[in-house]
Amino acid sequence: MGTTHRTMNLTPSQLDKFARGECNDAELAEIAAWLQDGEATAIPAAPGDGEAIWRKIEARRRPVRRIFLRRAITAAAAIVLGAAAFYGIQYLKTPKELTVRLAAGKTTRIVLPDSSVVFLQGPSVLRYPQRFGDGERTVYLTGTGAFEVNGDAHSPFTVVSGKVKTTALGTSFEVRAPEGSQDVKVWLRYGKVVVTRERDSMYLKPGDAVGYAGAARTVERAAPEAYRAGVLYFNRAGLEEVMTKLENYYNIHIVADSALYSRKWEVTGEFAREDPAFVIRNIAFIADVQYRMTGDSLWLLPPTAPGEP
Repeated sequence: MGTTHRTMNLTPSQLDKFARGECNDAELAEIAAWLQDGEATAIPAAPGDGEAIWRKIEARRRPVRRIFLRRAITAAAAIVLGAAAFYGIQYLKTPKELTVRLAAGKTTRIVLPDSSVVFLQGPSVLRYPQRFGDGERTVYLTGTGAFEVNGDAHSPFTVVSGKVKTTALGTSFEVRAPEGSQDVKVWLRYGKVVVTRERDSMYLKPGDAVGYAGAARTVERAAPEAYRAGVLYFNRAGLEEVMTKLENYYNIHIVADSALYSRKWEVTGEFAREDPAFVIRNIAFIADVQYRMTGDSLWLLPPTAPGEP
């Protein structure tokens, strides 16, 4: 018998209570779990500085010792540096920080110290530390970058673009902040993020895009073609992440048999503008599932399922 995925919802009053510092440990854990939940649930408006929510949660957690895989990070950095000449990248190294300058018309893939991945489009400038400190992961972006953030419940990941900060735990989003402009656009592909500009903050749902132009703020849904302009990326992704990204990338509807929710999914792959039949066939092989495609609907089935649900 399959398991039922539990959808978490919070109310504005719960977040108000948190903002006043009146939550007990159990309530704090519930809010932290909600922020980490990848479901596209209804998201309440959050008053005040959204970034403060992350700081308060982390302040209440016990410090955790973190071990960095220096050898793996060094190898990944060597691969990126080896491609610098071809892609028009300039690396400016200081004792504690790396700055990547990507030329106009170029694209590249950068592996950060925590193994998160950035798909950078030029002209762009990305600054990040050689290693992240305990309890925080902060990078600075001018230009366009799509971020695939490794999940870490104890270390929020923040992209700073001028006055706009985009904070997540483990998710997929894109930031566009052209050089010489105060305009910033943040688009969430999967998971949840808090987007903050000064004292104004909001939460996004997958497919939402918030744009800042001068004093104005607009929220809209990303067009399906916007997804297909980027890379479809999975790193040990679970069923919910696979379904959400496939649905948005190819504008299809997916139904998964309830038995699949009880299985452990770890799908890894990277696809750039590939035919959907090719991608779905590869994912089905990796996850050991059957599938049926009818029109714009996809059914994911257990290996021994006799037919469509």
